[in-house]
Amino acid sequence: MTTQYDRRTDGQRLTEIETKLDKLALDVEDLVAAWKAAAWLVSVVKWLGGLAIAGTAIVTFMKGK
Repeated sequence: MTTQYDRRTDGQRLTEIETKLDKLALDVEDLVAAWKAAAWLVSVVKWLGGLAIAGTAIVTFMKGK
């Protein structure tokens, strides 16, 4: 029982593997870029939340006097 994979030469297999590896490398680069962008966005949201809490605390303190 022979399959399509048995009929290919080693060169063809290597070329196919290299093509898949190149595509995978590009996908990983895109994923890393998205991860960095998301990390930056989370950091900005944390800072904005901290500023909002600080502002609320100051206003509450001033109203309490």
